[in-house]
Amino acid sequence: MTAITKTRGALASLSLLLLAVSGLGSRADAAETVRIGTSAINSYIFALLDVGASAGIFAKHGITLDRIDFSGGGKLGEAMSAGAIDMALSGSTDLVFIAKGMPAKAVTMVSAAPVDLAIMVRSDGEITKPAQLKDKRIGVTSPTSLTAWLALDFAKRQGWKPTDIHLAYVGGVPSELAALHVKNVDAFVGSTQAGYVLQDKGQGFPLVTFDYLTTFITHILYASDALIKDHPETVKSVVAAWFDIVNFARAHKDETIRLSMPHTKLPADIAAKTYDVQTPALSLTGRFKPKALTAVAESFVDLHLLDTLPPLANLYTEKFLPQ
Repeated sequence: MTAITKTRGALASLSLLLLAVSGLGSRADAAETVRIGTSAINSYIFALLDVGASAGIFAKHGITLDRIDFSGGGKLGEAMSAGAIDMALSGSTDLVFIAKGMPAKAVTMVSAAPVDLAIMVRSDGEITKPAQLKDKRIGVTSPTSLTAWLALDFAKRQGWKPTDIHLAYVGGVPSELAALHVKNVDAFVGSTQAGYVLQDKGQGFPLVTFDYLTTFITHILYASDALIKDHPETVKSVVAAWFDIVNFARAHKDETIRLSMPHTKLPADIAAKTYDVQTPALSLTGRFKPKALTAVAESFVDLHLLDTLPPLANLYTEKFLPQ
């Protein structure tokens, strides 16, 4: 073999190596960062985003997750309107922001019945039956919150007038727990996770759960209008990743609990109980049922957020769902 031949062979090998390295680099750069906002920090359903990242599911779909947490749907809605986030995993109450002009659409129905919420009472109190909540002071996050509507809907189903319960606007779960502890409220509507922790400490328990609200929507995956218009394939990839996460969670209980615990901050036994209650409630299709959408829209009228029902077709799209 001549020196020229050896040189040509070496150059060819070097070229192949450079091409390989270049190919690896282009594939690594292909992952697209998507900013996904949530309206709470420790929710199990929101923690599934982190499960998807840790299990490599987002990466499989060419997505890098940038999760950004906000203190409530109002702050998240402001971020979406300002273009600070691309998508959001949040409550159905955020649909009212779309009705009022937030540039986004609901792209996936995540869960129907609000199994992650309940009415909590103290263990040392006199309230042991739902009927005993009449004329009692019930803590909710705000006058226009889902927790407020759930309390009012509960009263209506009991045959009571709205004035037969007294709502106290105390903010999120930490404030609700404090208000219950010092007896500023007789009960509060909040996360069942918080209820399980109360029960474990012997301080309280969930008295009323809302799993009877099957014709409803509790959690939704949203996408900004800009992302839908300019990067529809990205929306499709995130939606596909979400359903892979749901299927992973259903098939891998122990792994899902382990990966979610750093984010829910729950003890192992309560994390397992939360998994058992909330995972089966996750939608496998993401379809928006008209009756469920109407029920959510009616809650906005009940809470005086809207005067009339908005055009439902303007709130969502199903074009990114798996066929």
